[in-house]
Amino acid sequence: MKTALAVLCMALLFFSVPAVAQNYLEPEVLKQWLEGGRSVILIDLQPSDAFRQRHIRGSVMTNAYSVKSVEQQDMLDTALPAIKSSDRAVVIIHAPGKMGRIGAGNAYEHYRSRGVAERRLFILNGGIDNWSYENLTETNKE
Repeated sequence: MKTALAVLCMALLFFSVPAVAQNYLEPEVLKQWLEGGRSVILIDLQPSDAFRQRHIRGSVMTNAYSVKSVEQQDMLDTALPAIKSSDRAVVIIHAPGKMGRIGAGNAYEHYRSRGVAERRLFILNGGIDNWSYENLTETNKE
């Protein structure tokens, strides 16, 4: 019984999401914002090759996929002047998969630690994989 309980506790810890409050934005809401003319800053974390293949129109390419290294954090910081000089919402768009989702949380926390108000920070729920609005998407069809 103790072994089963220990295994259950370890599994819960392994599969749980960090208890960090983050603002998720549904793709439908972002679509409404963009089509309605709301000015937002779109931060795309996809690797550069994936970004070139498909991204939301107007996104800033950061190539900061997981936001784990200092180099990737520096890539995020290139957008800080534009972010800090406005009051626009900042929407983080992550790459597919678990590492992409982790990267989005890391980017959120990175910007928060740099003084960006949480009320302005959003993560696109499901990332680029959950974005189905091709009229607002740029693609490279080679």
